[in-house]
Amino acid sequence: MTFLNFLKENTKKEAVVNRLLHDKEDLNQKAFKILLSTVISARTKDDTTAKVSKKLFDRIKTPEDLINIDINELEEIVHPAGFYKTKAKNLKKLANQLKDDYNNKVPNDVEELTNLAGVGRKTANLVVSLAFDNYAICVDTHVHRICNRWNYISTDFPEETEQELRLKLPKEHWKSINNSLVIYGQDICSPTPKCNACYDEIKAICPHYSKLATLKDSLDTLNFKKVSKTKIPKEKGTYVLKINLKYPKKIKIGKKGKEIKFRKGDYYYIGSAMGNSLNLYNRVNRHLADAKDKNNHWHIDYLLEFGNIKEIYVVESPEECNFAKEMFKNKNIEYIEDFGCSDCNCKSHLFYIRD
Repeated sequence: MTFLNFLKENTKKEAVVNRLLHDKEDLNQKAFKILLSTVISARTKDDTTAKVSKKLFDRIKTPEDLINIDINELEEIVHPAGFYKTKAKNLKKLANQLKDDYNNKVPNDVEELTNLAGVGRKTANLVVSLAFDNYAICVDTHVHRICNRWNYISTDFPEETEQELRLKLPKEHWKSINNSLVIYGQDICSPTPKCNACYDEIKAICPHYSKLATLKDSLDTLNFKKVSKTKIPKEKGTYVLKINLKYPKKIKIGKKGKEIKFRKGDYYYIGSAMGNSLNLYNRVNRHLADAKDKNNHWHIDYLLEFGNIKEIYVVESPEECNFAKEMFKNKNIEYIEDFGCSDCNCKSHLFYIRD
């Protein structure tokens, strides 16, 4: 609530769909425009959505206009947006549904709206909240990502996020959360967060910022250096791999096949390469090899079948357990069991930070 209250007070901009509306429009006209522009916005940048929507609204005023426009002309208007042919077809079908089933009126109900072509729950919730000023939670990629980063919820998919927020989020924030987090997500808390540009008031209490700060401090304290995949030293030492998992995955680990659910996000694995033949170069390159070229000797190999190594850090000294101890100083950082070291009592050498 502290995050949202702060953003509500400090967010001056409006999301693209909000900016397309005019005070003089009647309720159904407003709902119709929000419906169309949100369908167009899927997998499309905001600037493109705004330009396409404005051009479309210059030509289309009612569902009848959308029914009567030639499909080729409609495709040409929608063309800068992604998947424009599919969107044009959906807009045509949607217009016919509005005429046949709803007397050319946009329904004020999330479930009814999701029956329309090309309309998912994000679009439906936005229409209900923004056009009709009713309680609904529009969850897009920004809301889903940021609410998980803040540790407010723990979900894998936007649909789950919506249901969790409906149970947990006070209604006073339902209508405003999308606009606040879309602007914040575009400007600062993007897929690769711009933490240095974030508000000091948010950084002071943000669990994600705290985790990233612990990671950086741990690497700096032990003198780890980031290296490229082509410049791994042929020396003894310790390495940290940043492994990104794009989608949640249940993976069977080890010979006994214990199943572990790995969430999407970044995993940080700490390993040693202190042998003459198994130096940093040989050990890390073995991790970089394709799954078919190795026999899953270590537990981390099972994760690497599905995750990609994004960053590599090395130090030419034995710091495996020291790095783990540094990471464990932040009690909010999650770790994965069964990824410890046989030479120490560390709970794990694999840590997780939601991306």
